[in-house]
Amino acid sequence: MNAVALFFKRSELTRTVWSFRREFAIVGIFSAVSNLLMLAPTLNMLQVYDVVMLIRSETTLIAVSLFTLLLYLVMAFAEWSRSRLLVRLGVRLDTLLSTRVFNANFEANLQQSGGNPSRVFADLTELRQFLTGNGIFAFFDAPWTPIYLTVLFMLHPFLGIVAIFFVLIQVGLAKLGHSLTVAHAKLAQESQAQALQFLQAKLRNTEAVEPMGMQSFLYARWYERHLKALLQMGDSQAMGHKITALSKWVRYVQQSLALGAGALLVID
Repeated sequence: MNAVALFFKRSELTRTVWSFRREFAIVGIFSAVSNLLMLAPTLNMLQVYDVVMLIRSETTLIAVSLFTLLLYLVMAFAEWSRSRLLVRLGVRLDTLLSTRVFNANFEANLQQSGGNPSRVFADLTELRQFLTGNGIFAFFDAPWTPIYLTVLFMLHPFLGIVAIFFVLIQVGLAKLGHSLTVAHAKLAQESQAQALQFLQAKLRNTEAVEPMGMQSFLYARWYERHLKALLQMGDSQAMGHKITALSKWVRYVQQSLALGAGALLVID
């Protein structure tokens, strides 16, 4: 624990993140509850087909359904609570660091050390969005994957092998999607930055551009660069959507095949 504390006390940023360790621990608890209750649909299905259909009791069916509904409500509350907590954490993080970032940026400009002022605050925004978005959720949810795989292997090795097979497919799709979209996204960002730099450079000479009637010509040259960036970003998003659709199809296939594998084991 001391080594972890020393690690997070290396810089002002890591010290600030370490000060939110209690909040992250609470988010971890909510994530554990949410991930455990993801088993509720499976348990409900097992009870319906293994108990309710066997004894043909409507009372038992109502009781099982109401209990499952309660579990869904608890899972939704856990999801909502951790999201709300992380949003508040992001606002507090911004409040603690924004003044420091502003002052450091102001001093850097006084010393004419260069740099991009807007980029500095954009970095802070990206950090806040990561700590309150899907990135941090994946960090808390990922450790549950080996737990679920272990449970499947305990039920039957065949179920575990099927699950690992589809996990490998999902990992491969994720890497493929990243490799296909990152190049387009990088080109789009560079083109957008070039278009913005071109516009800012020309706007410094607005007094000379307007009397010469060059506004339409300036717009055409800027729009050409801007349209290039839009097309490249569209290519990146289209590729990402294709990979997402394929990944969703694989998940549905996995669910159906897992049920089929379980039925096959029961028959055997």
